[in-house]
Amino acid sequence: MVTIIVHDQQWFIDRIGKRIYRKNNICNCPKCLNVHEVGLIIADEMHAIYLYDCQELDLIYYDKL
Repeated sequence: MVTIIVHDQQWFIDRIGKRIYRKNNICNCPKCLNVHEVGLIIADEMHAIYLYDCQELDLIYYDKL
């Protein structure tokens, strides 16, 4: 079971180059389903900050299945 936590910006920066996943939400588009099932790799600091900001849209990320 995934524990839902809103992370601080440093959590995302610490995971640059690593795979994270997004909690499944009401969107069932292929991209959202892929990030939920396969995850995404944080490319760089700008990407990390973007993902941190996305939490305001109720997009919740975690790093362990």
